[in-house]
Amino acid sequence: MTELTPRRERILRHVVEEYVALAQPVPSDLIARKYESELSPATVRNEMVALEEAGLIAQPHTSAGRVPTDRGYRQFVELLMQEERELAPAERRTLRQQFNQLVALGTESTHLAPSLLARTLRSAAVATRAVSSHARVRRIELVPLEDDVVLVTLLMQSGGVRQVVHRVDGVMDRDDLTRLSNELSEKLADKTPGQARRALKLVSEPARPFGTAAIRLLQHAQDQTLAAVTLEGLAQLLSQPEFAQSQKLRPILEVLEQQPLLARFLAESLASPGVQVIIGAENRLEQMRDAALVLTRYGTEDDAWGVLGVLGPTRLPYWRAVPMVRFMAELMDVVSRH
Repeated sequence: MTELTPRRERILRHVVEEYVALAQPVPSDLIARKYESELSPATVRNEMVALEEAGLIAQPHTSAGRVPTDRGYRQFVELLMQEERELAPAERRTLRQQFNQLVALGTESTHLAPSLLARTLRSAAVATRAVSSHARVRRIELVPLEDDVVLVTLLMQSGGVRQVVHRVDGVMDRDDLTRLSNELSEKLADKTPGQARRALKLVSEPARPFGTAAIRLLQHAQDQTLAAVTLEGLAQLLSQPEFAQSQKLRPILEVLEQQPLLARFLAESLASPGVQVIIGAENRLEQMRDAALVLTRYGTEDDAWGVLGVLGPTRLPYWRAVPMVRFMAELMDVVSRH
């Protein structure tokens, strides 16, 4: 994070909050008039130039005000967002009552939670079903079918079995395949798709093509399990001024329309527990580089977990989205344990 003077921190916060509210570049005279009355517009302008040189804000065109960059939003989220901006007790009570009443009437929490998030935050929201933590390897078997054809069989910890036919260069006898089966099973046992891909670097060269084929099977099994994604608030997303031009929105819609891709993207984006904020260029998928997400898990890592979050332009009200997503996940935790 960039070291800032207290004054520049304040001005960056004002720029972020005003831009989120108005979707218009923020001029220096507005900051001086509304927030920093002891400073002249010229002084505010000089500080904004310094913030621009630090890559935290940008000027869309000459004579315009400034807008936050992805780095500026990240600085705001990590250092400037006021943690005390939790949901008010009255709002928590209202959301809890709405949630519990609708769950009691039979509404699934994976539809209810994103619906409440989308309506409250005026953004799109997503949720996946809670499923067993991950597909994991139990054993990999390699069986010769013909001289240059091998059947790769993946046995998963869940008891599931996946198979694929793999063609090889040359002839491999049964003893060699048994040895490679044992090596892969030892190195990849109990691993998730991501862990198995990393562990593949440790296996011998002859074993790697078979390991790659088995990991594809494992990933496909996990994608199918996670594939059911509930998406709410798409109209809210379409109404955002950033997406008035279709070239920015189309790549995002392509991801949203491909549920297995979206589910995998959501799961892989959650590298650690807690609420994760992913801003613009931080997204792993190129198609999502104009979007921001606030995501968290619900459920338990050892039993079953799903993903809940909101999705919108980088101009998200992060100070509202983070506590809202956290609170809705807490409500879903209670339902998932029953």
